[in-house]
Amino acid sequence: MAKYGIYGSHTPETCPIYIRKFARVFAEIAELDPADLASAYGIHEIEARYHSALEHTFLWIVEADDPHLIEAFAIDTGLASFNTLEIVPVHTFEETVDRLKAAHKL
Repeated sequence: MAKYGIYGSHTPETCPIYIRKFARVFAEIAELDPADLASAYGIHEIEARYHSALEHTFLWIVEADDPHLIEAFAIDTGLASFNTLEIVPVHTFEETVDRLKAAHKL
């Protein structure tokens, strides 16, 4: 299991603030049972969800088994239908510092 950042963006023309069917996608994702996410998509925890409405961007941090399953989640829920998404492995600052100390023997 690893942490992944889901970086998303959309255009103002497809923004859920203005488009009801896309607002419904977010509302339905918010209601998903965490146990269902773990069994269906290997997403064990959604640690954070940050959105910038006027930038039309968002960042979610998830603990998951496989980025390909996160991709399936985005497709199946409709999240990918109006957003450009990037799914990337991420580490905390502390984890990064520990790795740097080990690599450079600090």
